[in-house]
Amino acid sequence: MDTTIVAAVAEKDALSGLPTEWQVILAMCAPPGGLAVAEIAARMHMRLTPMTLLLGELADRGLIHHRPPLEGAETTNVHLLMRIRDNLARI
Repeated sequence: MDTTIVAAVAEKDALSGLPTEWQVILAMCAPPGGLAVAEIAARMHMRLTPMTLLLGELADRGLIHHRPPLEGAETTNVHLLMRIRDNLARI
């Protein structure tokens, strides 16, 4: 769960009535990227369990969406990395 990626769904102008803590989290997780649960907890100086509960509340309200981390095969393409290395060496 700590490597699950969280991204905000709510628009910035829709955040005004939300608790400050929620607004900070949603701003951190602004699209297109998002952050891992562990990184959000670290930035907010919270333990993982309370952060997980807080993110669950945001998800229940439709303010965030989450996805599991990418598998190793999806993030590591050795041939692509070698081409990038070779092209950087030419610079």
